[in-house]
Amino acid sequence: MTAAPEKLAALRHLLAERFPTVPRTAGRVLPTGIAAVDEVTGGIPLSAITELVCAAPSCGSQLFLSQLLATARAVRTRVALIDSTDSFDPGSFAEDLLAHLVWVRCVGTAQALQAADLLTRDANLGLVVLDLRRAPLAELRRAPATQWYRLQRAVEPSDLAFVVETPRACVPSAQLRLALDTPHQPTALDRPRINLVVNLKPTLQRQRLQASAGG
Repeated sequence: MTAAPEKLAALRHLLAERFPTVPRTAGRVLPTGIAAVDEVTGGIPLSAITELVCAAPSCGSQLFLSQLLATARAVRTRVALIDSTDSFDPGSFAEDLLAHLVWVRCVGTAQALQAADLLTRDANLGLVVLDLRRAPLAELRRAPATQWYRLQRAVEPSDLAFVVETPRACVPSAQLRLALDTPHQPTALDRPRINLVVNLKPTLQRQRLQASAGG
């Protein structure tokens, strides 16, 4: 009688022959619709972590999120927003942008990271955004580096774009790090949103992956 490990190995070999894996192309991205980002990086890399450092109040992080939701809506992919402080305001976004959105409301950084660990392994999602902008710095410092590398390993074999919004750089495994550090003036609220998006210019702080093809 064939031993169980040998049967399992034979089954894996059979599945590999019948359902060969399609090699992934390095540099696949999800465009943001923000010229200052897409012209430099091509967009948000898939199978990787992107950190968006929101270093100033009213710096455009909601505009950035809106553009990501619009892109996800255009390609009809599902999005999860992990809201670490339950502060997301869906009324600030066009209703059609929320059609594919799963809003995960959390009560702290630890719970949000647990949700991220689960959702980054969900093959039904194309984009996960972890919002830690209002997380206390003490909580962010307590998050071990191993937890961030665990999340990176989770997204590497997937087609997922994973974006972490933080108040300061704290994600050591981020392949791409962008920073929004210029606050909008109060008068900007009277301007059309499209004009604000055009003028949104995140600073590139790190790029470990070279984007060479569209997602």
